[in-house]
Amino acid sequence: MIENGICFSSPQLANVAPLIYTLASWRYPHQSFETPVIYTIIAMGAMACLLLAFLWDVTSEIAGTQHSTALLILQFFLALVDCTSSVAFLPFMFTLKAQYMTAYFIGEGFSGLIPSLVALGQGAGSMECVTVMASSASGGNDSQIEQTFSKFYNNNTNKGLLESSEFNFSYPIAMQRSTESTESPVLYVYPKYQEPRFSVSTFFFILMIFLIFSNISFTLLKYWSYCKREYNSQGIEVVGDSSELAMLEKVEDLLPNDCRSTKSAALSEFNCKTVNELEKYLESQKNKKKNANVYNFELLESKKPSPETEQLNCSQSSGAFEEESSSSTSFCEKPKMEMSKAKLILFLILTAWLNAVSNGVLPSIQTYSCLPYGIKPYHLSVTLAAIANPVACFAASLITISSIFSTLVMTALGSTLAGYIVFTAAASPNPPLVGMMAGTTVLVLCWILVVFVLTYSKVCIASTFREEGQGRKALLWVGAFTQMGSLAGALVAFLLINVYKVFTQGNPCLI
Repeated sequence: MIENGICFSSPQLANVAPLIYTLASWRYPHQSFETPVIYTIIAMGAMACLLLAFLWDVTSEIAGTQHSTALLILQFFLALVDCTSSVAFLPFMFTLKAQYMTAYFIGEGFSGLIPSLVALGQGAGSMECVTVMASSASGGNDSQIEQTFSKFYNNNTNKGLLESSEFNFSYPIAMQRSTESTESPVLYVYPKYQEPRFSVSTFFFILMIFLIFSNISFTLLKYWSYCKREYNSQGIEVVGDSSELAMLEKVEDLLPNDCRSTKSAALSEFNCKTVNELEKYLESQKNKKKNANVYNFELLESKKPSPETEQLNCSQSSGAFEEESSSSTSFCEKPKMEMSKAKLILFLILTAWLNAVSNGVLPSIQTYSCLPYGIKPYHLSVTLAAIANPVACFAASLITISSIFSTLVMTALGSTLAGYIVFTAAASPNPPLVGMMAGTTVLVLCWILVVFVLTYSKVCIASTFREEGQGRKALLWVGAFTQMGSLAGALVAFLLINVYKVFTQGNPCLI
């Protein structure tokens, strides 16, 4: 129980990082923290995986008991990465065009799918059912059963499971009698976990390689000129003591191709005005803040021409540059809708709820919900649900909902499916339709659909904030409420499982 409590508390303590980040962003609204924080957490995650590859099984004695101190400490640093990513990555996505928001969530979905597939390839969770027979002379004595049981559990992996409370012989689920009679013989059935195909250290090395690729990808997004052309004009930021000319060069990467040179005779009246406005604005900023390190170009919105002039200029330049400007950033875009305060609050609450269910409650009770139906349904639900996550993100890139009614309907549907899953977990080890094909089919479909619906709703809400919210600030709040919801859901699940003992794990070998 103590070890379980530490395993839960360690990741939850990591929520102090997104709290500090959110407070810092609120206190210094004109400072950009995304880049250094993202580099820090990726490097921290890679280093933690590297150390885990060597230290995951190292224990130390505390108060006369052996504890996996290295694993718990490094788990805390990995939790810092996981918790902080929501509040750091989402505001950075405002730098890119709106259509790339779904790409972020697709990548987030793959970040769960790929490690799951690696774990399946490793053979994690693979088991076989073993029957142990005890003589009638012992009357099913636990000591004799344990001796027979240990003959099968003679390797290092199974020894650790044998010593854990989950597989203790007094634990009613680990081994169950298959006969009601107390006469000879007495049969006991238990799951025997098989040796993995590759070591735990190899698994952590693979995760480290993924994080290295993430670091390379973020560097390309940040500094490669090709990626800079896909930046959002409202999120321009220039960092450093650069001259006006250098700043203009960075800004010009984000302008349409026909705005790249102020000396081009082919420039339209509007495009010249755009560059002139940028020059004037940069000059004023240079005079006012010579020592400033960050110039926030979101104030350019107030420097734009009037709507009448803008409409006229857009119509003048649409003929000569229609093809090119259609594929590049332009100030001729239609004014976007602004989210009302009531809608903003409602969507933030829904974000917290959706993440509490999908990130906190459901992963904690999946074994209770699926194992009574058997080993294969459990693996199917884990794998197919992980695949449903990026599929939902891709679907959101094709069809996006933004209205309050549609979002509430999708949230209610996902919550209903989640409610059935919680019911099956609470009814374990005898959930509805257990031992029947219909029950197995309904359970697996519920897991696929609940992940799809909840993920789709989360992506649509974040995309709505990206389109109608107030820039980085709105996405920062989405990330903060995402983490708050995940924390609340994990806390509720911990109390129900470890404190109040609401759920009882089923024996998959009895199917």
